Amino acid sequence: MNDRHIRLLTTAGILSAAIFLLTTFVRIPIPMGYLNLGDVGVFLVAFLLPAGYAAACAGIGSALSDLIGFPLYAPVTFFVKGIAAFMFAMLWRKLPGKLRYLAFLAVLIVPLGYFVFELVTEGAVAWADLPLNLLQAAVGAGLAWALDRATKSRFCI
Repeated sequence: MNDRHIRLLTTAGILSAAIFLLTTFVRIPIPMGYLNLGDVGVFLVAFLLPAGYAAACAGIGSALSDLIGFPLYAPVTFFVKGIAAFMFAMLWRKLPGKLRYLAFLAVLIVPLGYFVFELVTEGAVAWADLPLNLLQAAVGAGLAWALDRATKSRFCI
């Protein structure tokens, strides 16, 4: 195990804990319920870490939060948030120039993943949750992008 691997593993662990805290404790009330800032962490790790680390970090931190209040969602959250972070990280790094902004399409993985799960488990109620899940993922990705741009020269992982 080399120094870079240890740094990445340590950073991923700390960022997983940060995602857990953002998801569990930071809630912003809105008329339809509330938003949490966990998706900020999910997409920020996609900017900061290699795709595999970002996926594990996003999936673990988010799923741990679900184990506290919504255990039924924990496996789905692990998969959906992990895939979203992985795809975002891969697209952001692989696409050239302005095409890299297509990575933001990976944001759609989160609301669509939950929509499919809720459609199967809860039926038509899934339609009611779709706009809120889309808003939360979009706000999370936008804030993560802003944080990444604001701190770009300060992070060396």
